[in-house]
Amino acid sequence: MKRHVGITLLTIAGFVVSGQVLAEKNYEDYSRSELRAMAEKSRKSVDENDVWQTEKVDVDESVIEGAWNAVPFQTRYFDYPPEKLKARWSDLTRAIRVPYPSPEYLQVRIERFPVLREELGPDFDGDYEALSQQVLHTWRLFFRGDFRAAKDFGVQLGAYGKLPAYLAQSIQALYLTESRDEKLEMLNDVTNQIADYVDVLKGMKDEPEFRDDYMVLRLGYAFAIGRLAEEATPMEALMNNYLFKVSRALDDAVEIDPDHPVALAMQAAKDANIIRVVGKLLGRLTFGARLSRVEDGFEASFRQEDDLAIVHYEYANSLIYVNRNRDIYRAFDQFNTAIGIHPKSAMEALDSMYAAKRFKEIQDYYLNYKQSFRAFERERREYMEVTDENLYNVLKPAFLVSEYVKRKEEGYEFSMVD
Repeated sequence: MKRHVGITLLTIAGFVVSGQVLAEKNYEDYSRSELRAMAEKSRKSVDENDVWQTEKVDVDESVIEGAWNAVPFQTRYFDYPPEKLKARWSDLTRAIRVPYPSPEYLQVRIERFPVLREELGPDFDGDYEALSQQVLHTWRLFFRGDFRAAKDFGVQLGAYGKLPAYLAQSIQALYLTESRDEKLEMLNDVTNQIADYVDVLKGMKDEPEFRDDYMVLRLGYAFAIGRLAEEATPMEALMNNYLFKVSRALDDAVEIDPDHPVALAMQAAKDANIIRVVGKLLGRLTFGARLSRVEDGFEASFRQEDDLAIVHYEYANSLIYVNRNRDIYRAFDQFNTAIGIHPKSAMEALDSMYAAKRFKEIQDYYLNYKQSFRAFERERREYMEVTDENLYNVLKPAFLVSEYVKRKEEGYEFSMVD
């Protein structure tokens, strides 16, 4: 897919506003007062829309419905039959803390919120036992890495089947798509689905019994926006409201559940990314990003769960974003920890595989590239724009900046991925 080549956009998971605006000037060309004025405009826009984006983004359905790459391992390694799935549920969902979808659980929610019952269609006869088994089968497909099957099966089952269905699509988009264009189309489609449930989610937030449900989709929204934002240029991130959207979503999530491991880690990573994009001073004064919260947030996350590869590799990235080379060896340690964690699901295996790929990128930058981290990021972004390659794709080798620069100097002409 070539439509977005040359336009950089982000997650951890993606969202783009309609009518993307490209900056006419580079971030460095604006004064601090101009940047603060634009940031204040962005903040007001997000707050006026009640921090949810309900306007859907046009997506290319041929990308969503086209062939999906398979995971690079045998899915039987992570297959959990019904009895084992129930016994291992809390362990398998320790990152996202999704409640077990028992018949009783589904019935309470679907009957409390009529729209959830209506979307099951007129043929639904109230057999929550059967619905629970079908939803659990979707999760089984997701955990073992049959992402396309999980998507196709789960979307037929209403909101609680769509949850693992679109989580499968998010992981597919992040780690297994060939091009950035394809990845962004799939992530935008995920956020379009979340937009359908905004009114229900607001009702869930107001009732303590349903806040776990609210948390799952709130984090999914933040993950998707975050993944879009991390690939955006600083001006695109600012002008498309990414920074405030993800900030509001994560602050909301942590306020509801201050001990949620992934919410804490995502909030810390968000602050690191804001500092990376706009700097420490503007990040603190305008976006509320705090350097101390980067360390504190990850430490709090590790106290809850210390065996999540994605959290360790995000900590490694965050250390580099805020301290550059000063903490490079601490970052190396975190990458190695992420790589060494024994995965319990296909998603966790892909997390560790990406950690290994990213580690190679950063090692090459530090050992073989004799320029700044900012220069490294410019080269990396240029490569993505020229080739449209999804650099998260674990099926492809790592981006090595030293090799890229060498080949450019030799006059090599890079082409876009198919």
